[in-house]
Amino acid sequence: MKISPLRPTRPKPVALLVPGNRELSVETVWGHSLYRGRRDVERALSKLSDFVCYVAVGIERMKQTTGATSWTMSTWHGRETRMTHEPSGTTVTSLRGTLEYAQDPFAELMRALDWLGEFNVNPAGISAMSWNLLRASLTDVVTLGVDPALASPAFFGGRQGIDQPGSYFMHKLVDKVAAYPTAMAARPVALGLHRVDPTTRLDPTVAGLAKATVVVGTEIDYPPLPQRISPEAIQFQWGVLHGTWTWNELAHAIDLGCEVVVEECYAPSREYDLFFNWWQMAQEGRQLPGAAAKIAKAVANSLWGQLAMTGDDRAEVRWTDDKGLDPFVVHLDPKRLPHEYGRHVAAEVTARVRVELSQALYETGVRAAHIDTDGLILPETAPMPKNTGTGFGQFRVKEDMFEVEIRAPQFYRFKRNSPDPSWHYVASGMNEHQATEVFRQKGRIATTISFLAEPDVVLPDGFSMDWSRNERLLAEARALR
Repeated sequence: MKISPLRPTRPKPVALLVPGNRELSVETVWGHSLYRGRRDVERALSKLSDFVCYVAVGIERMKQTTGATSWTMSTWHGRETRMTHEPSGTTVTSLRGTLEYAQDPFAELMRALDWLGEFNVNPAGISAMSWNLLRASLTDVVTLGVDPALASPAFFGGRQGIDQPGSYFMHKLVDKVAAYPTAMAARPVALGLHRVDPTTRLDPTVAGLAKATVVVGTEIDYPPLPQRISPEAIQFQWGVLHGTWTWNELAHAIDLGCEVVVEECYAPSREYDLFFNWWQMAQEGRQLPGAAAKIAKAVANSLWGQLAMTGDDRAEVRWTDDKGLDPFVVHLDPKRLPHEYGRHVAAEVTARVRVELSQALYETGVRAAHIDTDGLILPETAPMPKNTGTGFGQFRVKEDMFEVEIRAPQFYRFKRNSPDPSWHYVASGMNEHQATEVFRQKGRIATTISFLAEPDVVLPDGFSMDWSRNERLLAEARALR
C-alpha cells in the first residue's frame, strides 16, 4: 500500500443543507435559500451536483426533501456513508453531529475547511479529508506492506465492559484526551515485518507482532488480551489463549504475571514515524474556536480506522415508496482494498490504547463501573491514573456524575453534580439527540454485552474453555443488534 504526498487540486464549492419535508435549506458562500415543494427542491439539487454537500447530522432525512424513490443511501458495515440524489447525481455526506449547538453552523464549517485548505486538503467527507491530511503531512511516498493474513488476527477493537447494569451515585467519568491520535503519534510504526527468533525480547516500544500461547491466571483482575470469539465479537479471557498480538500487548501481559510462549515472532524490517507531522497539524485544528474544532477533531479521530478498512459489508438502500417506509437493501460484492496491507498499523494503534487503559485500571485500584476504550466511570473518591493532566494523551475528569444509570457498555444516561436535573444520554457512535432516541426505544435493556461497539462487539470477560457460556452470550449479542 503506497501513501503518496498530497498534490494541490482545485476545490469544489461547499453547501450546507438542512432537509425538511418537501423542503430544503441551502447555504453557500453566496447566501442562503429555502426551497419548498418537490419541483423547486429537485431544481436546487440539480444545481448542486458540482458542490460538496453536507448535512449536520442524519443524512437519511434527505429522502424527505423530494421523495425517497429519488435517493440511494450507501452504507458500510451498516452505517450510512452518503446519500445520492439519482436524477441529479448530487451526493450528500454527514458532518456527524459536529455542528450541534453551533450558533452559525455554516461559518463554523467554513472556518474548519479554511484551516484544512491551508494544507491543500479540499472539502470532502470526514474520512476522505482525514486521509488527505495524512497525505499532506508527507514529503515522500510511504509504503506499508505486511501480509494481512499475519496482521488481521492481531486487530481487535477497544475494550468495553461494565460491573453490572444499574444505577450508581457520586461517580466521575475519566477519559483520555485524544487517545487514538496520541497513540498513533507516540512512536514509530512498522512499514514491514520480517520473521525473527522466537526468543527475541518483546520490546513494548517496538511495533512487532508475535504468535503465542498465553496462560492468563484467575488472580489477574482484568485479563489483558482479547480473543476473537466470532467474526463480529471479541472477549478478554482467562485461561490458555492462542493467537497473535502486538509486542506491546504481550509485554503488558508478562508484566501482569501471564506466562507467554512465543511460537513465531515478527520484528519491523523498518520503522517510520508516520503520524508525527500529521498530529502536529491536527492539533492546530483542535485549537480552532467553536464547532470548527469539533470538525477538526472528527477528521483526526477517523484516520486510524482507515487503516483497518475492508471492502466487505457494503450495501445500498433504496425505497419502493416516496414516504420511505418500504426500504430494500442491495448488497454489493466485496472488493479488495489496498488498506489491508496497513492492517498491522491499525492493530498496533488499538493495542496501544488498550494497554494504556489496562494500566489505568490497575492504577486506580478500584472496580470500574464502566469501561469504554479510553475512558472509565469510577467512584468520585477513586484515585486518578498516573498519567493525569490537561494535555493531549492524558487522563482527565470529563464529567462529575451525581447519578449514572448504566444499561450496557457504551449505553447509559447520567445527571451532573449541579442544579441541572436533566438526564444526559450516551450511546456509542451517536450524538446526544440520537442517543436519547435509542434510549427511548431500548432503555429497558440491561446487559453486560457491549452490543453497540464498533468494530467488535465485546462480550464480558470470561474463560477460554467456557464455550457454552460464550455461545449464550453470542446469541444474546446477536439478538440485541
